[in-house]
Amino acid sequence: MAVVSNTLAFKSLQQDDAAWKLLNAQNAAVVIAILDEHLGRETSKRTVTDLVGLVDADLEELRERVPGISMTRSANEYCEQWRRDGYLMRKPMTGSRQETYELSGGALAAISFAKGLSKPHRTATKSRLSTILDRIADLSLATDPDYERRRSVLLSEKQRIDEQLAALDQGELEVMDPAQALEQARDILNMAQEIPRDFVNVSADFEHINKSLYAQIIGYEDGYQETLADVFAGVDHIAQSPSGQSFRGFYDLLRNLEASEKLQDDIDLILDCDFARELDPEERRFLRHFLQTLLDQGREVNETMTGLARGLRRLVQSQSFQQDRVLKRLLDRALGTAGTLTELYRGTHALPLELELTKTPIAPISRLELRSPAAATAPPIEDAVVEEARPITLAELHEQVREEEIDFDELTGNVNACLEARGEGATIAEVLAAHPATQGIASVAGLMMLAADQGMRAGGAETVCWRSKSGQMRKARIEKFLFTKEVR
Repeated sequence: MAVVSNTLAFKSLQQDDAAWKLLNAQNAAVVIAILDEHLGRETSKRTVTDLVGLVDADLEELRERVPGISMTRSANEYCEQWRRDGYLMRKPMTGSRQETYELSGGALAAISFAKGLSKPHRTATKSRLSTILDRIADLSLATDPDYERRRSVLLSEKQRIDEQLAALDQGELEVMDPAQALEQARDILNMAQEIPRDFVNVSADFEHINKSLYAQIIGYEDGYQETLADVFAGVDHIAQSPSGQSFRGFYDLLRNLEASEKLQDDIDLILDCDFARELDPEERRFLRHFLQTLLDQGREVNETMTGLARGLRRLVQSQSFQQDRVLKRLLDRALGTAGTLTELYRGTHALPLELELTKTPIAPISRLELRSPAAATAPPIEDAVVEEARPITLAELHEQVREEEIDFDELTGNVNACLEARGEGATIAEVLAAHPATQGIASVAGLMMLAADQGMRAGGAETVCWRSKSGQMRKARIEKFLFTKEVR
């Protein structure tokens, strides 16, 4: 029975899992190499345009230099196919109209597996076994309520530390063997390289939780009333989920300044040791930028979590979920009707309906008629009547400019004249009282722009007056600014 159930489970994975599909793809080697080069290293996200350009250059080089490459489609088509297959995720860029591509968790797993095959490492190492033993001992001690055992373990640890300190005082310094240090460094790197894939999986968990909450709210599923009340009250279900709490603890530790500085210092010290020169350049680069990579990717996951929570809260507080409920009800009704009709009529049944096509009909190229521009005739151009322009004065030209733009030269002169006459600071209302707004509200707006740029906030508000083009007096309350020095 276990073989049957496992076979069915693996068969489902083979059909749906992106990692399995990528490793089983016809051009898996090419796809893995391209995705790892442009998205699997320091840069984990690129705009759609950038990635398509890079893939296009790669495909051109591969077709020239690698025999047997049967990839004839365009780079844009391949990128979109990889997105549909689940290797890439396409997301909108924050604060921009562009979109970005990044690797999915399945693609990261496939790339990691393939790179592990190309560079096999020993998994049964002393350092890895020591790490496991230490973690088991720590967990056993932390969960044991026996006071005497815990005290005994701590005293033994204290004695070991005291002996090491005494040896140091006597000039005895034991340094780890370089081969063992290199082995342990590579074990650390193998564990560290799993974190980016964990980040992608955590983001996917957050999106799945968000979709589940949304479906619960608009679908009247069990507990939807409690969910609505919680969201109204500001409860963040995504952050309080097991994935959210686990990530929050990780992110808080990562943002701890003291811990981050210590981590970077330790990494720098390790890379300065002789044994670290045996690491590959890619391994050294990954280790040197490890902290910054964690900070950048952790920040992106945190923005995903908070953004989803804000979106759900906005959906509930704006009552827009009511419209989604109506739309879902109509869709369910249409699907139900369609299900009923499929039992009565076949898919080829002719319906007494005529639908107009919304696209241009496609015809053979032989039916196209070429148009000759020379055959087209246009009516003759009548002789234009040119009227002699009357002369315009500089004053008239100045008035026309004032109709379109704010006269800042006039406003600057008014402010400086008011400051000189008063001998102290002046507000916008005081400037307008001494020099009325010749351009109406445009003069008021210009003074506010000057005050925001070269004045200072005085606190409170004040009333300003101006005369409209129709001759009526207008007034408004604006924030109070103070001019204290000459403006330019």
